[in-house]
Amino acid sequence: MKKNLISKTALIIVLLFLTAFAYLLSLKMFDNKADDFFTKVITKIEQKKASDKIVLIAVDEKSASKIKWPWTRDLFADLFDYLNNYAHAKVIVFHNLVMFPDTYNPEKDIIFYNSIKQNDNLINSYILVNSNLAGDVLPDEYITIFDKKNNLTISDKRQNNRYSSYKAVINLPKGYLYSSENLASSMLIEDDDTIMRNYMPVVQMENNLYPSLALSAYSKYTGVKDFNLYDDFLCSAGDDCKSLKIPVQNKKLRDYLGNSVRGEYTKVNWYLPVSKGYSHKKFSAIDVLESYYSLKSNKKPVVSADEFKNKIVIIGLNADRSVWEQLSETPIMKKHSDIDIQAVLIDNMLDNSFVSPAKFDATLLITALFSLFVIFGFKRLKYNLIFASGLSFIYFVYYLFEFSHQTYIPPVTPIVTIYMSAFLKQLYSIITTDKSTELIKRAMGKFVSKDVMKKVLADIEKLKLGGIRAVVTVLFVDIRNFTQMSENLAPQEVTSILNEYFSQIEPVIAKYNGIINKYIGDGVLAVFGEPIKDENHPLNAIKCGMEITQRVNLLKEKFLKEGKPKIDIGIGINTGEVFAGNVGTEERLEYTVIGDEVNIASRIEAYNHVLKTSFLISQYTYEYVKDYVDTVKLSSFYIKGKSKPIDIYEVLKLKNE
Repeated sequence: MKKNLISKTALIIVLLFLTAFAYLLSLKMFDNKADDFFTKVITKIEQKKASDKIVLIAVDEKSASKIKWPWTRDLFADLFDYLNNYAHAKVIVFHNLVMFPDTYNPEKDIIFYNSIKQNDNLINSYILVNSNLAGDVLPDEYITIFDKKNNLTISDKRQNNRYSSYKAVINLPKGYLYSSENLASSMLIEDDDTIMRNYMPVVQMENNLYPSLALSAYSKYTGVKDFNLYDDFLCSAGDDCKSLKIPVQNKKLRDYLGNSVRGEYTKVNWYLPVSKGYSHKKFSAIDVLESYYSLKSNKKPVVSADEFKNKIVIIGLNADRSVWEQLSETPIMKKHSDIDIQAVLIDNMLDNSFVSPAKFDATLLITALFSLFVIFGFKRLKYNLIFASGLSFIYFVYYLFEFSHQTYIPPVTPIVTIYMSAFLKQLYSIITTDKSTELIKRAMGKFVSKDVMKKVLADIEKLKLGGIRAVVTVLFVDIRNFTQMSENLAPQEVTSILNEYFSQIEPVIAKYNGIINKYIGDGVLAVFGEPIKDENHPLNAIKCGMEITQRVNLLKEKFLKEGKPKIDIGIGINTGEVFAGNVGTEERLEYTVIGDEVNIASRIEAYNHVLKTSFLISQYTYEYVKDYVDTVKLSSFYIKGKSKPIDIYEVLKLKNE
């Protein structure tokens, strides 16, 4: 008993481990993809559109075809001048990285730097890196200047000091660094499958916190400059988080070099695409430049300056070229422009609309409760799967509800775990009952027909009194004069002869889809057609009888060599309608066949002694098999309860033999 308890406990631990493994594997493999699908579908259904407060200017294929890339930086100075002095943009975000001076056009760099100085609403970009780019990072002597250019106040209120993996700033030219009034991180972070779903509203290098491009643009647009970073959110400091409250989680994702980066991440709240690669209104940089030059020449511009008035304007690259493309894969687009992604992040902040991260402990609790309901639910797999499906549907509705309220919970993992619980419960049931079932089979098989036992065990819940009317073939086989023979033998010898005899008969009956209904002394009553369905049961019964005859003849020779008595058998077969089913009481059942047709088989077998034959069938069986079996009509006899005599036939051989 103790050993059995230990083995069951070990099995339960293994199954719980498998469930936990399935939960974690599903979190990693399925949830992001499923959430991407629903994000795309529901965003389209809800027609969730980005605001018109942000517009984009892209150096796209059209721009690059007219002015060959790389552009000299004075062209960007022209864009800044146009947006400030003609279009009156409120905030300008320059998304391009400037890492080195233009040694071929130094005079144009001077124009670029002077333009930056004149535009205090301009935000310039940089990225942080791990120290693996040591030769291309900002020298330490410029870090103090760099810190001043990140001119937002971000106070660290976290209880747990959690640090990012950033060690350095990618190189910035001295003139660019000193000219910039506002610097911010343009880092876009990917998940392990290279899809961008999260971003960092603040980034951390050593002990310092720096604003993202989106947070800096939000600050410049709204005037909010002070922020607090807590363990679970970043928010505006002066109004108790009323203006802005961004939910964050500390975790690891990948930077653009493929390195793991730890930081404070929040999920992006995506908007409906309005054109290829964009969910915001976009203008080609060349069209804006030509509009600028047209206005300076008092000509009609290609693009109206009103398109940019009092708006946040993001300038950046967007061309599908391996050398200078700035495209990322997101849940709503395969090739999503990075400048539009930055616009989405700013929009999230302006709307104060974010996707709250899943509470892992709450999700785990729901999954555990639902799994326990399944484990302690129905015993049968079919009903348990229906129950699991019901719970999964409830969870899916709950997921859609939370999704519509911009709260993220895993869409697939709890459902996978629920079904896993159902299958593991079935596995546990099979493993723990298999041994005891096998012992039951072995024990029952010694007293009950194995075929009847299989039927009982296959559908044990339906085991009850009752049966059906069915046409079957009944085979009765008996040893001739066995009673007289056994009187001269010791009990052990009688038992030995019968056991060896029955062991020859039983497999043959099973081979032809029959079952042994009962042993009657030295006789065997076998049934074909029920409970094992067989349309050819009359012919199979005859084939069975012929093979039994062959085996007994071999056994007879063996007995003679061993000095044992010679045995001869008689076989009688009849086909007709009988009652087949369970009889007895609720406490003790027996599967059997009842009716005159059973008696006829027994009477026919008895006529073998009278007619000096060994294998007889009734006229009813004959009608089924006459085209397949050679027979000889021998006689007719009367059966009690029958008004007409019944013809009997001797079986000679199968016609194809």
